[in-house]
Order: sequence, then structure tokens, then C-alpha cells
Amino acid sequence: MRTHTIKRTAALGAILALGTAPAALASKPDDPGSQGESHGKSGESHGKSGTKTVMYVFKGTFDGSSAVDVKSGNNHVRKASLVGTVSFDLATARVVVADTNADGKRDVNDVSGGDWVVVKARLPRKDPGTQPFTAKQLVDQTHSASSGD
Repeated sequence: MRTHTIKRTAALGAILALGTAPAALASKPDDPGSQGESHGKSGESHGKSGTKTVMYVFKGTFDGSSAVDVKSGNNHVRKASLVGTVSFDLATARVVVADTNADGKRDVNDVSGGDWVVVKARLPRKDPGTQPFTAKQLVDQTHSASSGD
């Protein structure tokens, strides 16, 4: 092949590629979130119709009932100014703790007042709402599950 034929073919290919790009972009909807579709993990909404939820991680000492004196936490906890006493609904929480009272069950009754705990709760990203927060998980780090068994 001649050099000018190769150049002409390359130029024609570039023109065709540029001509199809606007057509491909034009076929997309103006606002992909307007259809109310939810993608990702359960509870997370990426459309305009839902409230996006995120995991808040609270770290502090357990008071013996259902509150935690939060000393620190992840970015969501700090941004929402949730350092201090925070109350939780632990009824449905997964509790990770050693069986300290030897009753054969690992539950919130095995967590003592003053124990260092980590509590996870899935809450709305911008405004976590009112307390008590429904906890997803409570991990007792003072009496870890592996140390008691």
C-alpha cells in the first residue's frame, strides 16, 4: 500500500470514530437517578428518591444497659457530633462477646458496664435521626469472643 492510502484510511477511521461518539452519548437518559433505581448494598439508594444510608462506627465504654459513652468513631460519627453518651436499641443487634456469665448464650447480658465496645449502626448519611439508634452489631473488645472459649 502506498503511504497516502494509509494516511487516508487512518483519517477516515478517526472521522468515523468521532462521528459515533455523540450518538452514543445522546442515547443516555438526562438523569440516570430519576427512575428511582437502587444499586449497591441493601439500604443504599443512589437515586434522588431515597436517603443514602452509611455505616456509623461508635467506639467507647458500655454503660451496662443500652448506652455507650462514645470516645471516638469513624468520620460519620465525628461529622454528626455524636461523641458523648449515645443510646442504642440492641434488640436485633448481633453481639460478639465471650460468654462471661456462663449461661450458654452470647448476648448483651454478657457485656458489663465499663467494657470497651464498638457499635455499628446503619443510619442516614446526612442526618442520623434521633436516639436510640438501632444497632447492627455490638463487639465487646474487653471480653472478646475468642478469650472466653
